[in-house]
Amino acid sequence: METTCVLCGKGTKDRVSYLELEAWEFEFVQAGKQDFYNVCFDCFDTHTNQFIDQDMDLELRKKRSMLVKKEIQEEIEAILDLDK
Repeated sequence: METTCVLCGKGTKDRVSYLELEAWEFEFVQAGKQDFYNVCFDCFDTHTNQFIDQDMDLELRKKRSMLVKKEIQEEIEAILDLDK
């Protein structure tokens, strides 16, 4: 099912979890807590590349990445537990 990207308004089938969007500091995530947001790959790729290019300490980014992966893994496990 195709919907529209929340950033550019183009049609997309791509979805991104709010945890990943929070990790990459997408501003619109603060407006509401949905499990997934429709964000096209081009918008996601452009934003994350701009974020990486910012003057941010590499070690801080690595630590943050490890935390996000753990959170996402826990959320996936929780969702799978609900399906049982």
